[in-house]
Amino acid sequence: MYLSHLVAVAVVLTVNSVLSLTHDEIRVACEKENNFDGDIRKLDYNDPAYPKAAKCVLACSLEKQDVLKSDGSIDIEKEKELIEKLVKEDELKKKLLKAIEECDFTAKADKCETVYEFVKCKNTKAGVHLR
Repeated sequence: MYLSHLVAVAVVLTVNSVLSLTHDEIRVACEKENNFDGDIRKLDYNDPAYPKAAKCVLACSLEKQDVLKSDGSIDIEKEKELIEKLVKEDELKKKLLKAIEECDFTAKADKCETVYEFVKCKNTKAGVHLR
């Protein structure tokens, strides 16, 4: 059950700005755009070999949701709104919202790295792990 919520939160896929696309359609589109042929839902954020293409799938997803701003920074308020909408379990929602406040999401030169660090920090601090 946590895996399905983690995937939704990690990738932050909602139909907020891309109303005609489902969560899976956005993920698939981003995987294709970034030539990623694995299953991003099964990757461990703490694995030092986390694929660059998977990091870019995360960035693509956040871009499509207007969470990743054009300057490469994260729109924290937008992320909070998405968590409120996506996460149904109250305890998990509280942990993720608190984690966002505790993490530093300074934009890096590479948007894929920025988003990866954002997702990794948020999920680690919330105690959400894939493996």
